[in-house]
Amino acid sequence: MPWSNQSGGGGGGNNSGGGGGNPGGPWGRPGGNGGGPWGGGGGGSQPPDLEDLLRRGQDRLRTLMPGGGSLGGRGVVLAVVIAAALWLLTGFYVVAPNQVGINTVFGRYTGQVGEGLRYNFPYPVGAVVKPNVGQVNSIQVGYRSGGAQRVRDVPEESLMLTGDDNIVDIDFDVQWRVNPAKADEFVFNLQNPEGTIKSVAESAMREVVGRRKIQPILTTEQTSVAQEVQEIIQRALDSYGAGVLINVVQLQGVSPPQEVRQAFIDVNAAQQDAERARNEARTYASRVVPQAEGRASQMVQQAEGYKSQATAEATGQAARFREVYESYKVAPAVSRERMFLDTMEKVLGSVNKVIVDQGGPGAAPGTAAAGVLPVLPLNEFAPARPAAQAQGATR
Repeated sequence: MPWSNQSGGGGGGNNSGGGGGNPGGPWGRPGGNGGGPWGGGGGGSQPPDLEDLLRRGQDRLRTLMPGGGSLGGRGVVLAVVIAAALWLLTGFYVVAPNQVGINTVFGRYTGQVGEGLRYNFPYPVGAVVKPNVGQVNSIQVGYRSGGAQRVRDVPEESLMLTGDDNIVDIDFDVQWRVNPAKADEFVFNLQNPEGTIKSVAESAMREVVGRRKIQPILTTEQTSVAQEVQEIIQRALDSYGAGVLINVVQLQGVSPPQEVRQAFIDVNAAQQDAERARNEARTYASRVVPQAEGRASQMVQQAEGYKSQATAEATGQAARFREVYESYKVAPAVSRERMFLDTMEKVLGSVNKVIVDQGGPGAAPGTAAAGVLPVLPLNEFAPARPAAQAQGATR
């Protein structure tokens, strides 16, 4: 200190400034009678004695320092060591189960650690970023919701042009989370994760919708559209080194624009009616065609059978005629007699007839045989004949 530790005044208590004597303090202020509580001389109206305050603080510091209260080099070193130890202890940190620790030293990435108690150099040398890798985040595209319901539409995001030059209104969600294996890429490569993922998702949806027609998008291809969009988003973010995993892309609403929605509903109803009529026609055709094919096959089989039968009968008749002809060549008279008898058998075999012998040998022509009874009921012994056959015989 540039001044003496001894007071310039005479004796006195703790609250007295001392009597007369040498001027006290570096400013040469004379001592006074009975100073106030600050130990200043010269009366109670003067300001506190700064020298006395500094001296008292110095005395207290000596009492706290080891080695008799001297602020030597050893004490300074000890104070520096204690301060450095306390600073290094602030480098311990805890990583939660759903987090990973990204360590940096002087801003340079040094490694990634898992859950538990970890250590890195404290600030300002080192820093730790702990992204949440277990939380699933959701981004809304085309609409904004308040709770569980959609509260407003965002046409500039939801209206998209299809491959057949129609416009479709699509609202969808993208659910994503930080990739635990690439959390450092997420921390260092993405400045605005929400905005980046949203822009990539909207671009991917427009690409997929632009390759399809509107009718399949509205009806049967919504699942394939969502799956393809998810794959495109994941590829794009991987190429950016974003360190993001896309869990699912979920379509919340797919419809035509409000201005033409009723017309699309009418067209869809007409197409459904046409499809129903086609299905009914296919059902009728599947029932009638086999029946017609069955009847045609049956007719063909019957014709084949008739053909075989007629051919066989004709062949048999030709063979029998040849046999008769051969017999006729051997004995013409006998053959003629036999043919006559066969013919008469065929002609008279089914006719009711009564044979009356009109005379024996030597009887005169036109005379009745004496042995025939006129009352003999010969017709009753004959078998019954159908009316048509009897009429034909009468003729």
